[in-house]
Amino acid sequence: MLALGSGHARAQMPEEAPRVSRSPNVVISNVQLDDLRLLVDELGGAFLAAGQNESGAPFVFARLPDGLTLGIYSVCADEAATDCRGVEFMAAFGSDLSFEDVTVMDRAFSAVSIYKADRDTVHVSRYVILDQGITWGNLIENGAVFDALCTKVAGRLAYGPPQAAAAAPR
Repeated sequence: MLALGSGHARAQMPEEAPRVSRSPNVVISNVQLDDLRLLVDELGGAFLAAGQNESGAPFVFARLPDGLTLGIYSVCADEAATDCRGVEFMAAFGSDLSFEDVTVMDRAFSAVSIYKADRDTVHVSRYVILDQGITWGNLIENGAVFDALCTKVAGRLAYGPPQAAAAAPR
C-alpha cells in the first residue's frame, strides 16, 4: 500500500513491458493505465511504479531524462474508473518559500498550477481535459511543456522570488 495524502493507493513496481508506439495523430478521449505507461515511454522517462487511487483511477510515477520525478494521474468521471477523460501531471518540490511567494509564482506561470501543499512542499500540476478528444501528440506535448515549466519553477524555488531592481541613484 502506498500512502498518498489522506488516502491510500495500490501500487505496482516496474516490470519490463513490451514497448508499444502510437501515432501522434490518433485522437484519444479516454486514458487507462496502459496509456499512462506509454506516455512515460514517449516522454523518454523511466517507469517507477503504477497503481490505482481509492476510486480506481490509474496513475503512474516516472522519472524523466532531466531528473524530474512526477506522477501522471487519470481523472475518471465514473465509479468504475473506465471513463477517464482527464490527465493530471504533478510534481512536488521541497521549498520553504512563503505561501505568498508561491502565490506570486503561480500567477507568473499560467500554464501550470503552483501551490503550497504544506510548510516545506510546493506542488506543480498541469491538467489536460480529453473531452471530445485530443491527439496523442498533443498529450505528449502537454507532458513536455509540464517538464519544461517544472525546470523553470524549480529554478525559482531554489533562488526565491525575483527581487525588484534597485532604483538607480539620481
